[in-house]
This record gives sequence, structure tokens and C-alpha cells, in this order.
Amino acid sequence: MNNPILLNCEFTGGSCGSRLKGRTYRKALTALLPVAALLATGDASATENTAGTEAGGSVLFFTLFLLGAVGISILLIFGITRWGHRQDQIRSMMSFSIKYLTESIDEGEKIEAARALGDTHDPNALLILIDILCNEEVGEELRTAAVKSLQEMSREYHQYTGVIDDCIKAVEERNHQRLIDLLIENFEQQKRKYAHSAFLLGRQYMRIGQYADARIWLQYAKVRNKTALIRISQISPLIAACNQQLFDEGDRLFKTGEYRDALERYALASHNLALEEKRRHWTHIRLASIYCKLKHYEDAYQETLLALEDNHKTDTSLNLNKMLHEMRSETGDTDEAQVRRDRLEAEIDDLVERVMAELI
Repeated sequence: MNNPILLNCEFTGGSCGSRLKGRTYRKALTALLPVAALLATGDASATENTAGTEAGGSVLFFTLFLLGAVGISILLIFGITRWGHRQDQIRSMMSFSIKYLTESIDEGEKIEAARALGDTHDPNALLILIDILCNEEVGEELRTAAVKSLQEMSREYHQYTGVIDDCIKAVEERNHQRLIDLLIENFEQQKRKYAHSAFLLGRQYMRIGQYADARIWLQYAKVRNKTALIRISQISPLIAACNQQLFDEGDRLFKTGEYRDALERYALASHNLALEEKRRHWTHIRLASIYCKLKHYEDAYQETLLALEDNHKTDTSLNLNKMLHEMRSETGDTDEAQVRRDRLEAEIDDLVERVMAELI
């Protein structure tokens, strides 16, 4: 069966190769021009000094030296061009393989893509293959193809031989924390950061129920993905799933009176949310309510202002905002002022309980 991925890569590589070869020949000819001029000068000098054997020998040596230098230059240009051509092929194969693995509905194409990635010496390919192993939803044949490709890379890609073997073992043993440690140690301590490693780390943290850490790594993947262009359709839904889990955790903590921990979950889940998502999760109302429980009335008041600005549960936000505004105005030290503050505090607490009961 013709591999569509390899065919696409060969087609792309062929056209690039023709252009690169043309440039190589032009560079070689350009390099030879000054040598030809030097040779002509050398010949003229040799003619004028035919009586000088030593001078003739010097010209011959200089000529041979220049020819050797030019030959080496041509070989270097050719070698660099070939290397560049190979890198173009790898990038093309990576691009097509990722496309088939993430978008194709044909299992056969995905299997061929996994096999093709085994021929590349690229950390991105390694990470994609590990991701296939970690995905519980993939078929056994695709998983087997990914394992074989990783084993091939382990034999040929010596820089990552130990890492690959350890990662395969961690996946087989379902040791999620061990895989997290391996990914951070080998792919997140370098100057170059990979969208694939951040994506994998996010997925692993989700598997062990650490949604705050998962969200952080998935956000990294989203930022890095602007250049890597991988899993465009998967990252945002996973971040949304983490947000929902964090809101749910915050709600459970609110019910048990663990308000500071609940605030942490709500704040994490609310960070960088789109307006529609903020409205859907009652983000500012949740934050205002938890601040009220902690008696941080100024922070609660600011959250109600944001809720009103976003047209977020306007009636509820307005009622709570009015109470909080009144509370902020009660600054006296008299017994009457303290009585009013106690009354307002009870009313605010009652409203918060009713609002959160509707939410939770």
C-alpha cells in the first residue's frame, strides 16, 4: 500500500531538492571564478619567470592548495545543502504525520503515520508517540505501531535511548508521576520548550486528578502551540474540563466551610477565562460570595462591580453590590454603627447562602 504520508513528503522533498541542487551548483561555480582568475595570474607569472624553477614550484603548490580549498568548499556546500534537504523532509513528514494522527478517521492512515514518525530523530516525534501510548482510547494496532517506532528510535536516537525506554516502562506500569518526572527532566529543562511535552504533562496531571497543575501545563501548550500548531482542537476543551473540575472542587470546599481553599480553586479556574465562560460559571458571583464568607468585603465589592460590568447575573450582582456598598460606608465606632454592621453582615451572609445554593 502506498503510504500517503511518505508520498506527500517525497513530493515536497523533490521540489525542494531541485531548487537546492540548482543553488548548490551556482554557489560552486561562483566559488570557482576567483580561482580561475588566480590560476590565470599564476600562469602569467610562471611564463614571465620560466627561468626560476623555485618560483614555478611555488605557483604550482599555491595552485594545488587553492584547488584543494575549493574542492573542500564545494563538498561543504553540498553537505550542508543535503543536510538542509533532509531537515525539510523531516519537517514535512512530521507535519503530515501529525495531521493524519490528529485529524484522520482512517485507522490505517494513523498507523502509517506512527510508523513514519519512527524514522525521524526529533523530540517532537518522540513525544507524539508517547502520547499515543498514554491514550487509553487508541486501538491496539496503533499502540503496537507506536511502541515499535519508539523502540526503533531508541536504537537509533542515542541521545534519548534511556529516556524512551524509561517512558515506555512508566506507561506500561501506569506510573503517571514517573512519566511526569521524566518529561519535566528531559524536555522542560532546556532552552527549547515543546508544545507536545506541555500537552502531555497536562494530560498526565489530569489523569491523577491534579487539575490546577494540569491547567497550567495546558495553558503552556496553548501558548507554544502558536508556532507548533499541534492538537489545535484538543487543548481548549481540556482546559475547559480542568476549569469545570476546579469550580466543582471549589463548590465542595465551600459546602464544608473551607473557604480559603475554595477561593484558590475559584481564582485558578477564573484566570484568563473568556467573557462567555465567566458568565456561564458565575465567576464573579462565586468570587464575591467567597470573599464575603472570608469577610473581605472590599474584594467582594470589586467583584460585584466586575459582574455588573460584564452583565453577569445583573439582579443578583446589583443586590449584593448595594449591601456591600452600605457595609463599606459603616465606618463609625459607636454601638449603633456596630449593630448596623452586624445586621448587614447577616443579610449579606444570607444572600450569599441563597446564591450559592442556586449555583451548587
